[in-house]
Amino acid sequence: MIHISKNIARREFLKRGSAMTAFAGSSFAANLAMVGDASAQVAGDYKALVCIFLDGGNDQSNTVVPRSGTSYATYAAARQSLALSQASLLAITPQATTQGAYSGPVLGLHPQLTGLRDLFAAQKCAILANVATLVAPITKAQYQNQTVNVPLQLFSHSDQANSWQTGFPDSPSNTGWLGRAGDLMLARNGSSPVSICMSLAGSNVIQSGNNVIQYQLTTDGSVQISSTSNLLNRSANAALMSQVLRQRSAHMLENEYALIAKRSIDADVAVRDALANSVNPSTVFPTNNSLAAQLKMVARLIAARSRLQHGRQIFFVSRGGFDFHDNLLNEQSDRLGEVSSAIKAFYDATVELQIADKVTSFTASDFGRALLSNGRGADHGWGGHHFIVGGAVKGGKVYGRFPTVALGAASPEDAGEGRLIPTTSVDEYAAVLARWFGVTDMTTIMPQLGRFANFNMDFL
Repeated sequence: MIHISKNIARREFLKRGSAMTAFAGSSFAANLAMVGDASAQVAGDYKALVCIFLDGGNDQSNTVVPRSGTSYATYAAARQSLALSQASLLAITPQATTQGAYSGPVLGLHPQLTGLRDLFAAQKCAILANVATLVAPITKAQYQNQTVNVPLQLFSHSDQANSWQTGFPDSPSNTGWLGRAGDLMLARNGSSPVSICMSLAGSNVIQSGNNVIQYQLTTDGSVQISSTSNLLNRSANAALMSQVLRQRSAHMLENEYALIAKRSIDADVAVRDALANSVNPSTVFPTNNSLAAQLKMVARLIAARSRLQHGRQIFFVSRGGFDFHDNLLNEQSDRLGEVSSAIKAFYDATVELQIADKVTSFTASDFGRALLSNGRGADHGWGGHHFIVGGAVKGGKVYGRFPTVALGAASPEDAGEGRLIPTTSVDEYAAVLARWFGVTDMTTIMPQLGRFANFNMDFL
């Protein structure tokens, strides 16, 4: 067994196990499977995906809005006190896709989405309309008659966020589709001690793979581990850790702690070294904006990609507070303003780094919300609208089918109270992103993709 000095008995080792677990902290998830024997070189073939999760269920009806004629009047009548003024909407003019000219209503964006409006006009931002979790394509009649299965616990925050992230709306899964993509792309990162999947927003399912588990950072960088000379400010623990790291044991628990600690330290040192010796983008990011702070660190990690030995990177960031049961107008205005300005600054940073065409950001959320007002807010819905941003994005276009924004019989997508029945699945959304990222094995990423026919949307 491992030799522990006379001053540190085995029972003391076990007693301090919890401290050692805290030592490993979030880095436990980062290191178990990400250090492989892959030998691929980090060269010019670089790409990054950035998932921006709007936690709580963003209200799509006030995000992308019909802004003229009968369509606006119908929207305003349904939304009542939640309707945005027609004059406040930011005009956008969707261009034709390969499927033909845009045939939906004249559109406008929420007045706080100026950054995304500018990116849309510059053809660096696309909109994917009415997308959400689906078990299979479904019509309004099928939904009402219950002849096609729908996602489990359809309007539940935790269940739908999980379905979005795993790609399994009708069964549980402990892996996510970005994590599974990471599994397939590990060889692009050579022998890097830092995971292909990095989260600035804590633990998540979407980046969990069969081999890959996300590495969690903060907006200041890696979660720095105390050195072995001062572990948790206790000299006894420091001595213990120093010995554990140096020696092997016949006992699985001791070996596992040593392995985790070493890999955690390796990742922490690699990130700190890479950030310290790479370009820090000069692009100005908004202050007092948590999403902007996360994306600023993402930009720094992208700038450090060569030192990290990364040919592929997958990032997860999030902004909470989108569960607008009350005070929707004010709260969503603040949140969308933060999201728009943060995404615009991040895109500008990728331009500065001359990497914009290699970085694609995309939004996701638990679900959309009901069109019908509950007084001052809107209840949980289903389908919603999302943004894809990047230099490679075929922007200035609306993909998918924009819904009829109306209540009841007037809308073929109304599941009740203006909850949108999605016309595009998360599977189809993910497939386009994964294919651009370099994944060819779509069955591994999205096993249920074969149930859908629209997975060749060409927004990338």
